[in-house]
Amino acid sequence: MAVMQLPDGRWVVYYQNKTTGGKRRREYFGRGPAAESAAKDRNDELRLRRIRPRQGFGTLFETLAFEYLENKNFDLNSQRHLETRLKSNILPDLGATPAIRITDIHLDKYIQKRRLQTIKNKKIVQAKFNTIARELADIKAILNWSATRRPPLIPINPVRDYKLPKRDDAIILPPTPDETAAILKNAPPHLKRAIALSYYLGLRPGAVELLTLTWDRINWSTQTILVVSAKKGGPRMRSVPIHKLFMQTLKDWHTIDKEDCGTATGATTIVRYRGKPIKSIKTAWKKALDNAGITRRLRPYDLRHHFVTKALEAGADYKSIAEIVGSRPETLMKHYQHVTTELRRQTVSKIPPINLYETKK
Repeated sequence: MAVMQLPDGRWVVYYQNKTTGGKRRREYFGRGPAAESAAKDRNDELRLRRIRPRQGFGTLFETLAFEYLENKNFDLNSQRHLETRLKSNILPDLGATPAIRITDIHLDKYIQKRRLQTIKNKKIVQAKFNTIARELADIKAILNWSATRRPPLIPINPVRDYKLPKRDDAIILPPTPDETAAILKNAPPHLKRAIALSYYLGLRPGAVELLTLTWDRINWSTQTILVVSAKKGGPRMRSVPIHKLFMQTLKDWHTIDKEDCGTATGATTIVRYRGKPIKSIKTAWKKALDNAGITRRLRPYDLRHHFVTKALEAGADYKSIAEIVGSRPETLMKHYQHVTTELRRQTVSKIPPINLYETKK
């Protein structure tokens, strides 16, 4: 396998195809940086797919992993993230191992390796336990899926009972009013829109929910916006009421977009950068935090946490909040346990006291 650039500027990947008797094949990817990147990704994929046979040991884990990717029903975003985890860490470590021979010891060593890795500048970094747990869950899911196929690809999942490491998620407090004001002061226009939409509507600030919102999703008469939910167990689509203080802001943005470039109709995204849709706000967010002098860990997702936290503190019920943010009530109760505990404490404190020590006359 090899990546080459032809004299005419096109990028091409050369490889041998076993299904055609080992004949040399080529795939073309066009010109420019995007084409070069796509060609290199394809070359990496072909390299990972290359089977290193081991007689008598059965199917290799990498074979099952690619079967799983090709046949399991994923949404595009989940599939892309799984491919990244497989390519970056899982397959380089376990890909050439016969699946049926993977043991708890293999996974123990995998954890040790992920907890202590050297990157290019020789800096030692540790993967978080929640990241490792996600990768181990992928490994177990692939093996479970392979064992339950009809006919099964492997007789059993050899690490079915392996216990995943405890997650080390830290509770990140939502941004304070002062922090929010400082971020907005240092945010470019497209980030201001993204922040406001997540803050007032409780959206997931990613490519699926926030960055696909279009002007035609707004019902101006009912003051609601239709959101396509990320596949996280909640409803596929949800109608979210628009905060009355935010409604005028949306109307102002709509007017600006129509006057500036005439793009405030149809399927035009609300959050745009230089007139084009964007896939992420992470870079702009980090720069705004730096310029605002905020050094603590704070993510765009914490704007969504702010929405849920304030709604709970205001007395909203879990079912209503779950319907608005596209989640399950039990999921909210699990992830907002720290808020729930304090609310319960406040509820108990409102019970009027009784005098237990008053004596009869």
